[in-house]
Amino acid sequence: MPEITIKIDGADAIRERLREIASRTGNLSPIMKAIGDRVAAQTRERFKSGGPAPDGTPWKPPATPNPKRVRTLTVSGHLAGSIRYQMRGRNAVRIGTNVVYAAIHQLGGKTAPRVIRPVRKKALKTPFGLFSKVNHPGSNIPARPYLGLSPANSDAILRMINEYIGSKYD
Repeated sequence: MPEITIKIDGADAIRERLREIASRTGNLSPIMKAIGDRVAAQTRERFKSGGPAPDGTPWKPPATPNPKRVRTLTVSGHLAGSIRYQMRGRNAVRIGTNVVYAAIHQLGGKTAPRVIRPVRKKALKTPFGLFSKVNHPGSNIPARPYLGLSPANSDAILRMINEYIGSKYD
Protein backbone atom coordinates (compact mmCIF):
# COMPACT_ATOMS: atom_id res chain seq x y z
CA MET A 1 0.00 0.00 0.00
CA PRO A 2 1.44 3.38 -0.93
CA GLU A 3 2.12 5.88 1.82
CA ILE A 4 1.50 9.58 1.55
CA THR A 5 3.35 11.98 3.83
CA ILE A 6 2.38 15.59 4.07
CA LYS A 7 4.83 17.92 5.70
CA ILE A 8 3.51 21.19 7.08
CA ASP A 9 6.09 23.87 7.62
CA GLY A 10 5.62 25.62 10.92
CA ALA A 11 3.78 22.75 12.65
CA ASP A 12 6.49 22.49 15.29
CA ALA A 13 6.04 26.17 16.13
CA ILE A 14 2.26 25.68 16.37
CA ARG A 15 2.64 22.68 18.68
CA GLU A 16 5.09 24.61 20.86
CA ARG A 17 2.70 27.58 21.03
CA LEU A 18 -0.20 25.29 22.01
CA ARG A 19 1.97 23.72 24.75
CA GLU A 20 2.81 27.20 26.03
CA ILE A 21 -0.88 28.18 26.13
CA ALA A 22 -1.76 24.92 27.90
CA SER A 23 0.91 25.57 30.53
CA ARG A 24 -0.51 29.04 31.20
CA THR A 25 -4.05 27.77 31.61
CA GLY A 26 -3.07 25.02 34.08
CA ASN A 27 -2.60 27.62 36.81
CA LEU A 28 -4.76 30.67 36.26
CA SER A 29 -3.72 32.47 39.46
CA PRO A 30 -1.64 35.15 37.67
CA ILE A 31 -4.54 36.20 35.42
CA MET A 32 -7.08 35.78 38.25
CA LYS A 33 -5.05 38.18 40.42
CA ALA A 34 -4.92 40.65 37.53
CA ILE A 35 -8.68 40.31 37.02
CA GLY A 36 -9.27 40.81 40.75
CA ASP A 37 -7.18 44.00 40.68
CA ARG A 38 -9.00 45.24 37.57
CA VAL A 39 -12.53 44.55 38.83
CA ALA A 40 -11.77 46.12 42.23
CA ALA A 41 -10.41 49.21 40.44
CA GLN A 42 -13.43 49.33 38.11
CA THR A 43 -15.74 49.17 41.13
CA ARG A 44 -13.89 51.95 42.96
CA GLU A 45 -14.09 54.04 39.79
CA ARG A 46 -17.87 53.53 39.81
CA PHE A 47 -17.94 55.18 43.25
CA LYS A 48 -15.74 58.07 42.06
CA SER A 49 -18.05 58.79 39.14
CA GLY A 50 -21.22 58.44 41.24
CA GLY A 51 -22.51 55.44 39.30
CA PRO A 52 -24.13 54.10 37.26
CA ALA A 53 -24.86 50.49 38.18
CA PRO A 54 -23.00 47.89 36.09
CA ASP A 55 -26.08 47.48 33.87
CA GLY A 56 -26.06 51.23 33.13
CA THR A 57 -28.97 52.16 35.41
CA PRO A 58 -28.26 55.50 37.16
CA TRP A 59 -28.08 55.33 40.93
CA LYS A 60 -31.08 56.92 42.61
CA PRO A 61 -29.97 60.10 44.38
CA PRO A 62 -30.16 60.17 48.18
CA ALA A 63 -33.51 61.19 49.66
CA THR A 64 -31.98 63.24 52.45
CA PRO A 65 -29.19 65.81 52.30
CA ASN A 66 -25.91 65.19 54.06
CA PRO A 67 -23.30 67.96 54.09
CA LYS A 68 -20.53 65.33 54.20
CA ARG A 69 -21.79 63.52 51.07
CA VAL A 70 -19.39 63.95 48.17
CA ARG A 71 -21.66 62.03 45.74
CA THR A 72 -24.19 59.19 45.86
CA LEU A 73 -22.88 56.33 48.05
CA THR A 74 -19.92 58.43 49.15
CA VAL A 75 -19.83 60.15 52.51
CA SER A 76 -16.64 58.83 54.12
CA GLY A 77 -15.31 56.73 51.25
CA HIS A 78 -15.22 53.70 53.56
CA LEU A 79 -17.39 51.46 51.34
CA ALA A 80 -15.49 52.26 48.15
CA GLY A 81 -12.17 51.84 49.95
CA SER A 82 -13.18 48.43 51.28
CA ILE A 83 -13.57 46.78 47.86
CA ARG A 84 -11.05 43.92 47.66
CA TYR A 85 -10.47 40.70 45.84
CA GLN A 86 -9.69 37.31 47.33
CA MET A 87 -8.21 34.33 45.53
CA ARG A 88 -10.35 31.20 45.71
CA GLY A 89 -7.77 28.53 44.90
CA ARG A 90 -5.63 28.85 41.77
CA ASN A 91 -8.42 29.29 39.26
CA ALA A 92 -10.99 31.64 40.78
CA VAL A 93 -11.24 35.08 42.35
CA ARG A 94 -13.95 36.72 44.47
CA ILE A 95 -14.51 40.49 44.59
CA GLY A 96 -16.45 42.14 47.42
CA THR A 97 -16.35 43.91 50.75
CA ASN A 98 -16.71 43.06 54.41
CA VAL A 99 -18.52 46.31 55.31
CA VAL A 100 -21.71 45.44 57.19
CA TYR A 101 -23.93 47.92 55.34
CA ALA A 102 -22.66 46.97 51.87
CA ALA A 103 -25.49 44.55 51.04
CA ILE A 104 -28.29 47.06 51.73
CA HIS A 105 -26.73 49.47 49.23
CA GLN A 106 -26.11 46.76 46.60
CA LEU A 107 -29.54 45.10 46.89
CA GLY A 108 -31.74 47.73 48.52
CA GLY A 109 -34.29 47.08 51.23
CA LYS A 110 -35.75 48.33 54.46
CA THR A 111 -33.52 48.86 57.45
CA ALA A 112 -34.61 47.55 60.82
CA PRO A 113 -36.92 49.96 62.64
CA ARG A 114 -34.68 50.18 65.68
CA VAL A 115 -31.09 49.13 65.23
CA ILE A 116 -28.52 49.89 67.88
CA ARG A 117 -24.84 49.12 67.92
CA PRO A 118 -21.93 49.72 70.29
CA VAL A 119 -20.03 52.95 69.75
CA ARG A 120 -17.50 55.07 71.59
CA LYS A 121 -18.81 58.58 70.87
CA LYS A 122 -22.27 60.09 71.29
CA ALA A 123 -23.41 57.00 73.14
CA LEU A 124 -26.91 56.41 74.43
CA LYS A 125 -27.04 54.91 77.92
CA THR A 126 -29.29 51.84 78.00
CA PRO A 127 -29.67 48.95 80.47
CA PHE A 128 -27.49 46.91 78.08
CA GLY A 129 -24.60 49.38 77.90
CA LEU A 130 -23.67 52.33 75.73
CA PHE A 131 -25.16 52.26 72.23
CA SER A 132 -25.89 54.56 69.35
CA LYS A 133 -28.89 54.46 67.05
CA VAL A 134 -28.34 53.99 63.34
CA ASN A 135 -28.87 57.27 61.50
CA HIS A 136 -31.72 55.98 59.34
CA PRO A 137 -33.74 53.31 61.20
CA GLY A 138 -36.79 52.08 59.30
CA SER A 139 -35.64 53.65 56.02
CA ASN A 140 -36.26 52.23 52.58
CA ILE A 141 -32.86 52.15 50.88
CA PRO A 142 -33.03 51.88 47.08
CA ALA A 143 -30.75 49.36 45.39
CA ARG A 144 -27.62 51.04 44.03
CA PRO A 145 -25.62 48.13 42.60
CA TYR A 146 -21.91 48.86 42.58
CA LEU A 147 -20.56 45.29 42.28
CA GLY A 148 -20.75 43.67 38.88
CA LEU A 149 -19.41 44.08 35.37
CA SER A 150 -20.57 46.54 32.76
CA PRO A 151 -20.11 45.57 29.08
CA ALA A 152 -17.03 47.82 28.97
CA ASN A 153 -15.66 46.15 32.13
CA SER A 154 -16.20 42.71 30.58
CA ASP A 155 -14.50 43.76 27.34
CA ALA A 156 -11.45 44.98 29.26
CA ILE A 157 -11.21 41.68 31.13
CA LEU A 158 -11.59 39.66 27.92
CA ARG A 159 -8.72 41.66 26.39
CA MET A 160 -6.61 40.84 29.46
CA ILE A 161 -7.40 37.13 29.13
CA ASN A 162 -6.64 37.11 25.40
CA GLU A 163 -3.36 38.88 26.07
CA TYR A 164 -2.53 36.40 28.82
CA ILE A 165 -3.07 33.34 26.65
CA GLY A 166 -1.36 35.02 23.73
CA SER A 167 -4.32 35.63 21.46
CA LYS A 168 -4.07 38.50 19.04
CA TYR A 169 -7.80 38.76 18.35
CA ASP A 170 -10.21 40.99 20.27
